[in-house]
Amino acid sequence: MACIMDGGKRARRLVVVSLDGLSSIDFKIIKDLPHFKELLESGSLVRKAIGIYPTLTYPLHASIITGTYPRKHGIVANNRKQPGQKKPDWFWFRRDIKVPTLYDIARSAGLRVGSLLWPTTGGAKINYNLPEIFPTRPGQNLLWLVLSNGTPLPILDLKIRFGRLLKGISRHNLDNFIAASAAYLIRAKKPDLLLIHLLDLDATRHRHGFLSREAEKVLHEEDQRLGRIMEAARQAGTFAETAFIVLGDHAYQDVRYRININTALKNAGLLSCDSRGRLTGWTAWANACDGSAHIYLKDPEDASTFEKVTGSIASLQRDRNSGLAAVFNREQIRAMRIGEGIDFILEAESGYYFTGKMGKEVVEPAEEGHLAAHGYLPDREGYSSLVLAAGAGIRKGAVLDSINIVDLGPTMAALLGLRMPDADGRLLEEILNNQTKG
Repeated sequence: MACIMDGGKRARRLVVVSLDGLSSIDFKIIKDLPHFKELLESGSLVRKAIGIYPTLTYPLHASIITGTYPRKHGIVANNRKQPGQKKPDWFWFRRDIKVPTLYDIARSAGLRVGSLLWPTTGGAKINYNLPEIFPTRPGQNLLWLVLSNGTPLPILDLKIRFGRLLKGISRHNLDNFIAASAAYLIRAKKPDLLLIHLLDLDATRHRHGFLSREAEKVLHEEDQRLGRIMEAARQAGTFAETAFIVLGDHAYQDVRYRININTALKNAGLLSCDSRGRLTGWTAWANACDGSAHIYLKDPEDASTFEKVTGSIASLQRDRNSGLAAVFNREQIRAMRIGEGIDFILEAESGYYFTGKMGKEVVEPAEEGHLAAHGYLPDREGYSSLVLAAGAGIRKGAVLDSINIVDLGPTMAALLGLRMPDADGRLLEEILNNQTKG
């Protein structure tokens, strides 16, 4: 396909496609796929987008959409700290983010916004909002959760039009549904800002491994979905005035073992369970973040509990087979701009990840269907994401070696002629054309 994008104009619209789990290492594959290739030949490339800690989907997407670190935006993990809850709730709701988002700023400027499964948008004031949310309690209904926390009529319209694509809620079918919904919104509603979150690559890598053949197949499928989204802008007559940003949020480490960190705390007498393994009491609890774990003290001022926790951690550190790579205390956590209230963070070695479950042993083989993990420190080798930007407002041919993922928020705002005053990240002027910078 010939490249016809015109980066010399100022953008009037912005389409952001987040491919959950897209890694810098994937460049060698996607550079030859037709729709990724069109973006590459027409726009700019960021080879390495360095994440925030922990490198989990929800904190990362909050950092992307606010341009801030977790300590400021408040999303410190995927799921909430809920000791004993079999399926903890995730940070699904806009009210959980403590600073303005790109879509808030866009709406305040009178722009129309669409969002399809973008994390932490439940209850957000978005014109066309299909939030990512799922049941965690008996009796909860998925459709009701989505309708009551999104925009009901647009969601029902999309379900009527494209519900046949779902065929259950596999990530493959869900991505097909989201791509079709995105194309329809672009053609029929022409939103000024459209946020799209595709999930199949992440699910496949967890299940089959980071660089598996199955993951490579999904990259080809995501290219086709991207093509449908771009073609919709052509059909709508908005292609020439649209900036497209395609990004990843995190990479992976292949794993062989899991660390049941709450089992270690139980062995130290810091939590208790009944005969069925249900939590009956706790003075310290670990919220597992895959490649890392957050440890909370019920009473942060309790010196006895603090001593027991440090003793339990020290015991793990002495065990060469524990899989524990590093430990961060409150002062270090504060300096890393992660958040308040976390007493310790544990980092796993390569090949290991944390669970919050109670196991027979502290270290056990990885769970079936969990062959790759993320959530680790963002500076590991080969652990970055990449960003493609093309279209109106974007400079052609710019290549940046490395950025921080918080730089994306203020840069996306600038493409729409907006400012993000609370951002920690910088404006990526290198990839913007003179019209945008002016």
